[in-house]
Amino acid sequence: MSSPQKIAFVSPVWTTWQHRFVAGALRFADTRQRVIIRVFAPAKNLAATAAEVENWGARGVLGFFECEDQAAFIEALHQPLPIVNNGLAKEHANVINIVADFQAFVETAVTHFRQLGLRSAAMLVLEEGPQMREHIIGTFLRVAKPPSPAQASLVCPVDREKLWNPHATVKPVPAKLAEWLQKLPKPAGILTATLGGGGYLIRCCQTLGVRVPEDVAVIGGDDTDLSLACEPTLTSMLPALETLGFEAIRLLLELLAGKRPPGSIVRLPCVDLHVRESTGLHKLEICDIGGALQCIRDHACRGITVGQVIKQTQRVSKVTFHRRFREVVGKSPAEEIRDRKLDEVRRLLHSTELPLAMISDLCGFSSAKVLARVFRSQEGTTPRDFRRRQRPGPAIAAPPIRTGG
Repeated sequence: MSSPQKIAFVSPVWTTWQHRFVAGALRFADTRQRVIIRVFAPAKNLAATAAEVENWGARGVLGFFECEDQAAFIEALHQPLPIVNNGLAKEHANVINIVADFQAFVETAVTHFRQLGLRSAAMLVLEEGPQMREHIIGTFLRVAKPPSPAQASLVCPVDREKLWNPHATVKPVPAKLAEWLQKLPKPAGILTATLGGGGYLIRCCQTLGVRVPEDVAVIGGDDTDLSLACEPTLTSMLPALETLGFEAIRLLLELLAGKRPPGSIVRLPCVDLHVRESTGLHKLEICDIGGALQCIRDHACRGITVGQVIKQTQRVSKVTFHRRFREVVGKSPAEEIRDRKLDEVRRLLHSTELPLAMISDLCGFSSAKVLARVFRSQEGTTPRDFRRRQRPGPAIAAPPIRTGG
């Protein structure tokens, strides 16, 4: 019998974010024989953790590393190990970074700000690192198109302890951050993707007498426990972490088999908006298109109807909702539900050998015959031919990954 593939998960912190990521990885491992995942978290001493990982005999590492953490862990290894990291740390020959696509993150947040009718939207980055200015701020400026780009973003590095501890003092608020907050046209919406940054920004606003959400609406990238620890609670954008974990271990096993993706960064368009008090916590009297899209992403494969989407997310008439949805999204709500279901169908056809009848059930179609008809009308080919083209080699049996909280 072949030796098991031992995979270590290493993270300096352990929150609901890491828990959901590992849950996705374990779902993939359940479909593979002889794959073992062991968690090394929270790994406060990365040199000691590297020794433990090597002594255990890990073949590869799933990581949650920022720049300094990744460098410290790699330096402590006696022999290089392939690493798939959930983050945008510095490029390294043995590391693939897998992240939620930041453009999807920004587009969803900016749409929510626009629904609130705010005067301005801005981006706050609370850490230095590769691609921060070019990728993160550049993407925000392209999507938001603010009238004053120089005023619409700020880079202000902050100690990690102040970010990750929801009760840490923010005094004194950095002078350039205080000045920037005071000068932003109010009411403003501020997006910060740094872990813990949303809570930190709320505390800074309170220290300066800036009201949240009346003066400044805040959207962060904090996970659920940090978001709920804020006062007011934080509206946050979260990746579909189970999907990221599932894809991360798949990439890692491909690395071990000698296959490498074209680039060092893999971006997946999987983000969810969780609306809380920092942006008002209310469904707008105008159409809440962001809420409808989130509902569809979460429940399309569970058979949700357009009527149910309207009932759960809207306070306007059906006619108004349909008209506004098509104006914003470019398609009808029914077409968006169909396309979300077909996205999952394509993923399962590409990555599994599940029969079409099971795929139709998992993706919310009434029968395999209905799925085949809808699929052919959109793809111009049958599901079987699509699978044959996409999967020339053996496939892996896998359950679907459902996004959402």
